[in-house]
Formats: sequence, C-alpha cells, structure tokens
Amino acid sequence: MDRNMSLILLVWLVLLHGCFLSELNALKGQGKYKLIHMHSPELRDHHPNWTLKPPINSRERISQLVHSDYVRSQTIQRRLGRKIDKRMVELPIRSAADLGAGQYFISMRIGTPPKKYLMLVDTGSVLTWIRCRNHCNNCSKEKESRDMRFYHPSESRSFRSIPCSSSYCTSNLIPCYTIKACPMPDAPCKYDYKYQDGTRVIGTLGNDTVTIRMRDNQKVTLKNITIGCAEKIISGIDNPLDGILGLGGDGESFMAKALRQTGTTVSYCLADHLSPRNVVSYLVFGGVEKQLPNIQETDLTIGQWPWGTHYHLNVIGFSLDGRMLDIPSEVWLYNPDGQYGGVILDTGSSLTALAAPAYDKLIQAFLPSISRFPKVDYGDASGIPEHCFNSSGYNETLIPKLAIHFANGAKFEPPVNNYVIDAIDMKCLGFRRFEGLDTCIIGNILQQNYLWEFDFFNEKVKFAPSKCTSD
Repeated sequence: MDRNMSLILLVWLVLLHGCFLSELNALKGQGKYKLIHMHSPELRDHHPNWTLKPPINSRERISQLVHSDYVRSQTIQRRLGRKIDKRMVELPIRSAADLGAGQYFISMRIGTPPKKYLMLVDTGSVLTWIRCRNHCNNCSKEKESRDMRFYHPSESRSFRSIPCSSSYCTSNLIPCYTIKACPMPDAPCKYDYKYQDGTRVIGTLGNDTVTIRMRDNQKVTLKNITIGCAEKIISGIDNPLDGILGLGGDGESFMAKALRQTGTTVSYCLADHLSPRNVVSYLVFGGVEKQLPNIQETDLTIGQWPWGTHYHLNVIGFSLDGRMLDIPSEVWLYNPDGQYGGVILDTGSSLTALAAPAYDKLIQAFLPSISRFPKVDYGDASGIPEHCFNSSGYNETLIPKLAIHFANGAKFEPPVNNYVIDAIDMKCLGFRRFEGLDTCIIGNILQQNYLWEFDFFNEKVKFAPSKCTSD
C-alpha cells in the first residue's frame, strides 16, 4: 500500500472515531502524524470553515457525545454490510407507593452473574448507586435478616474498579462529587454525593454490566456502566429500594451511556402513583413506546454543574381557568451563574415545589375553591402539604383548571387529580413552598398520566396526555 493510500486510510479511521480529528502534517523522516482534538482552536486556525466548537455546557457535551457515538456505530454497521435496526430499550417502571415510597422504580440486573435490584428513577441526579458491601464478611445473613439486597462488586466477574488516579475519576466524572484524596494510584475512586433533601451517600466507583429484561423477555446488556458502591448512607428517610438510577444529563451518567447505544431520545410515562402494583408503564431509550396525538413540544435546556444535571423548561407563567397569574417573570428565569431560578422536571420529587412568589400567588388563587371544605391542620408535620381539607362532598369540577405555559406557546394542562391529591381520608394541594427564588420543581405526581420525550440532539422535550399503560 503506497503512502498516499495509507494517509487516506488513517484520515478515515480517525474521523470515524469521533473523539479526534487529525491535521496530517508528517514529521520529516518519521511515520508520525499530529492528532488534534476536534475542539482545538488550532483546527479552526487551519480550517476557518470548521464550525464545531467546544461544548459551552453539559447539554451540548452530552448531545455531541451521544450523537457522534450513535452516528459512528451506524456508519460501522453499514460498512460491515449489516442491516441497521434502531435499538429501543424498554424498562418497566412502577409506582413505589405500595413499598412506602413516593417515587417510581425499575428492576435491573447488575454484574456477572446478574443480580436483581430495585432502583428509584431520578431525573434530578446523575449518580447511579446501590447499597453495597465491598470485601464484606458474613454479609449474607445481614441481607436475609434485613430483607434487603446488597451489591457485592467482588462477586461480579464484569466489575472493574475505577482508580482514583485515572483521568476518568478526576475529569470525566463530575469533580463536585468525586473525592480528591488518592492515597495510592490504584485505590478506588471515591465519591460523596449530596441530595437536596439532606441525604448523603458515600462510597467507591466502578464500572459493571447492566442487564435489562424487556417486556418480550429479551435481554439487553449495557456494558461499562458507572456504578456507585454505596457503603454509607446518611438519611432521615428509610428508603425501601436498593439504590438510585441517576438519569440526569451528564456525559458519564447512565442516561448518556445508554443513549450512546440506542439513539438520542428517551421517554417515560408515569402511571398514577396510587395505581395497583401490577400496573406497568415504561422508561424507553431510543424512542417512544407509542406515538400519541396532540403531542406538543418546547425547548429543553441543560445548564452548568451543579445544576447542569437537571432538565430545565422555558416556562413563562401559570394560569387557572385561562387567567394568567401575576407572578414575577424572574421566577422563571434560569440563572446558571447564580445557580437558581427556572423550572425543572424531576421524577425523584413527589410534590411540585415552587419559589415563594409563584407558590403564594397560586395558592391564593386556589383558596376560594377549597375554602368551602373544612381545613385539616397538621401543624408543622414534616412532609405534609400545607393546604389539606376534608374531602366529604368534594367534586373536581369545583377546582379551577391549571395550565403551565411555555415560551413557544405550548401548554401543559395536567388533570385535576395531579395537583389535588389523595392523602388517606382527605385531599391536599400537591405543592410545597421554596423560600426566595429557588428553582421550581415539577414533581412526579404532576407529571403522571403524560408521556414525556426528551430529544437531546434537537434540544426539545415533547409531552402529551396518556394512560401510560400498554393496552
């Protein structure tokens, strides 16, 4: 093969990889070529028409990574003469209400041989972790007595520890939750992850294989998924699940790694949180379970860490029965520098939390319709919504219709039982108050009975009413 042909082949292979582009300036008398990163200013100096710039935020980073990996895999499959079949991965998702939790969970198998774990689905965080016993003696008796599953990395043939000295630990993984301490180069990468509710999870990180059983009993294997071995959990809440599946928008999260193998979209549909335990909906990577009429879309934004893992929506206001509420516009503005403001979707939160100016106006507008019912006062009881009432004689037609308005004209109009929620023998407004201009959170109850589809490449989120079941 002559030198020109060799150069052409090298250029093609490097371009396919997606991580580097080459400026093929041969060094005199040597068979070496200079590789230039695709985001390097030097590349644009030599090629003024080159338009790909470094990602300005986490959203652009995940979009570029997912799209380039997906396109590369499709190109390779074409050149190998294989039929390209878009891979769609479906995970059954259920309400955890019967387990005593206000979130939703999926069942997944981790390790080799695969072992089953129940994982809380959380779009508001990036770390995937499991209750763990690493190099633990006599753990089986403890597991049986507590009726709780533990992840044992040493028992998985596919587990690979992440060294604390590796660039993957210090750079790829978000430095804000990895610990800098590295006593020995091959010591495991450690993390200390904090949640808004005060929960703190401490442990070590490694990569392992995740196996997913889909509705047709086919199995899909996802390799090299970063897993947190949670050795210490500090929380005032006793969570009955085995861990958390972090679906936030970071380049090394479960979300990003799954999308690299399936495409650039993910969707979910949350059935009513009080549905019977046999009611199943799906978390789908690589598409949607089924197309729905009356689907709307609006812009999706993923900003900088520490808020860059969240899915921000361009909300401009709330209305009740078509009347816009007088809420200051700054409530809806996301401020990445000040790390506050805006509106996010979060499956890990049950109630919808609003910044004080929005909460006060919304509750004030609801009060005339619920004041006819005797108020149930729980004082300062933690976790109980502020406005609850005796439901005797209640009819949802008495409640004004809520709509959330987006900048492009789209409207999210949840059914009444998404925001006037059941609580044993009473009803409650499903909102809680944040002081100041904290970020507003659309919780999972307000999201239920809607399909939500995230298109990361086109920076859109689509939504439409749905029963969220397969029938």
